[in-house]
Amino acid sequence: MRISLALALIAAAPASALYKPAQRVAKPQTVQYGGATATSSKSSVTASTLNLAKNIVGAGVLALPAGVAAVSKSKSAAVPACGLIGVLGLISAYCFALVGRACAATGTSTYREVWEKSVSENTGAAITAITTFKTLVGCIAYCIIIGDTAGSLLGGAAIPALLKRRDVVLPAVGAAVLFPLSMLRDLKSLAPASIVGLGGMLYTAAVCVLRCFDGTYAKGGRLAAALASEGGKLPAFGTGYSAGGALLFVSMLATSYLAHYNAASYYVELENPTLARYNRVVYGGFAMAVGFFVAIAAAGHRTFGGSAGGLILNSFANADGLANAARALVGVAVACTYPLLFKGIRDGVWDLSGASEATAEKYRTPLTAALVALTVFAGINITDLGFVVAFGGAILGSAIIYIIPSQIALSAVKKGKMAMGGAEKLACRGVNVLGYALGVLGGAACILSRAGKI
Repeated sequence: MRISLALALIAAAPASALYKPAQRVAKPQTVQYGGATATSSKSSVTASTLNLAKNIVGAGVLALPAGVAAVSKSKSAAVPACGLIGVLGLISAYCFALVGRACAATGTSTYREVWEKSVSENTGAAITAITTFKTLVGCIAYCIIIGDTAGSLLGGAAIPALLKRRDVVLPAVGAAVLFPLSMLRDLKSLAPASIVGLGGMLYTAAVCVLRCFDGTYAKGGRLAAALASEGGKLPAFGTGYSAGGALLFVSMLATSYLAHYNAASYYVELENPTLARYNRVVYGGFAMAVGFFVAIAAAGHRTFGGSAGGLILNSFANADGLANAARALVGVAVACTYPLLFKGIRDGVWDLSGASEATAEKYRTPLTAALVALTVFAGINITDLGFVVAFGGAILGSAIIYIIPSQIALSAVKKGKMAMGGAEKLACRGVNVLGYALGVLGGAACILSRAGKI
């Protein structure tokens, strides 16, 4: 169950950005919210870089220690794991940059539009379907995380047992928090959530690093004793490496940098959007994300070893006050980030159905209520996202990060809309092939995990 949850969190957790699948704009600064229109201000390089880093570092990063544990229980496994995190981070950043270059070359402003202009106008709906499904699964994953963190925080509270139940807490959060936030027309009012989200992940990484070095979870440590008394899994270390585990970890990393369907927005909404400034945003944001991933993956694994949970916060003792604060911050950040993802689902439904603005406005409330209820219901009944989500998510994640951006660039070059040297063209083809290979690896890892082989 731990490995399945880790796979599912990585595969399911898309970037927590404002995804706009259905956007058809004449000017980049005009954003559609249902039937209303708002004008967004341009973003500086610094602000865009920080926002991109926050978008990449989603809930999936909390599953990486379990991925390293699948490779080996040895503390030394963290070293090659961190190297792989860096390599795939660089490749993912390059693919993200490719989308911006193609937007500049084709004069487009959305992920779907740049695909239609570069590759095929007849297959744009498939791009919307892929990204809509990914955002739906992401919202379900967030509901599961809310259920897990609420359960941990309320476990020792002096309240009736009924109020601690997952099937009571999640509907209450859905009705009182998720639905009202998802009905907001101007999502800029959720800007503080970006600060909470980034601060929460910074704090969580700091707690992981602190616990890695302070020895409180080591044999004889204060929190190790507390964990044992609570019936939790104590840290476990050993030797040897698992080839199947390595396959699992690679498949997890293949989709951990998922943010690419927002690449077009980052380009068109940048102040003075030159490619040089855009590349500063891309490589700066991804570098920060790599730092987060390395800190949490290495520290979490070196603290708990083979016992690292699919959601690393679940590995800490309930008596650990710092970890409880991290759980609360992550829970709040996820709840506030949920509507940003949710907008992608709703807009994707309207786009795929071909609904007019009038129809979208008329049915905005009932559709929002139905979709929120769907994700909450799934969060109650699916404590482990399972094989279908992990399998489909891993494959589609590889498509969004590697295959689609590289295909956009190669097709734009072939049509004479974008320039690319011979060596880079060869490298781009290599990335395209890599995307298919990682999709196959991800699918194979899910099948083997389901069969209990890894």
